Amino acid sequence: GIIMKKISAIIPTLLKNKELLIRLLDNLIEDSSVDEIIVINNSTETFCYNYNKVKIFSSGKNLYVNPSWNYGVKEAKSEYIALVNDDIIIPNNFCSTILDKMNEDTGIVGMEDKFIINLRDENNNIKDIPQTTPTLSENITLKPVSYRKKFFGIIMFFKKDIYKSIPEDLKIFFGDDYIVYHATQQKKQCATICGQEIIHCGSLSSSAFIDLLKKEHKIYNKLVFPWYKRLFYFYQRDDQNVFYFLFLKLSFRQRQKTQH
Repeated sequence: GIIMKKISAIIPTLLKNKELLIRLLDNLIEDSSVDEIIVINNSTETFCYNYNKVKIFSSGKNLYVNPSWNYGVKEAKSEYIALVNDDIIIPNNFCSTILDKMNEDTGIVGMEDKFIINLRDENNNIKDIPQTTPTLSENITLKPVSYRKKFFGIIMFFKKDIYKSIPEDLKIFFGDDYIVYHATQQKKQCATICGQEIIHCGSLSSSAFIDLLKKEHKIYNKLVFPWYKRLFYFYQRDDQNVFYFLFLKLSFRQRQKTQH
């Protein structure tokens, strides 16, 4: 028979919404490809969920998201990994469906922006959280990308052995950029998940962290753009095209393709 691929789901959480987290765990447990679920409790509260697939690590302090991912991947025992936000609602058997579409050449697989239904408005107020789970679509496709899309990091899938541990001084930002960059360096094809809507209840902006964002951006640039690359280099990130030319950095918004 076919040997089914197995996945370890890793969920860092600050326990902001336990009800959503429990819904997510219930959903993942039902998925036969999910071998284990590693919850990294970054809050000071205790959290219990008694089920043999679920392992909870509590350090009593906030490790932040990128170090939590590193820790989870190191502890994980499956061949594949899903890094999962604690504030999303996904269809049943989502992991199995995505795994089926991955192969040896696949890099990091994340969500395509337009298929994420964000439940917060511009003022960051949450609309009603639906009690139903999105229906699993039959038209899910993986669309090749060479860079991280805006909401890529909400849920990401990859083969454990292509993961490059994120440097310790990147705590919150650029972890997803870093692992995508290293997957493409290994000649793996990253992709976004199209054709399946998922619900995201998280905050739209971490404006409180704006200084940290700038600091980590500098660190990230040093890691992946050594000086000789800044002589002439082009890359894409979010909805920006960025050119380096003789140390000058030019950035343009990509023109959005209009829907007809």
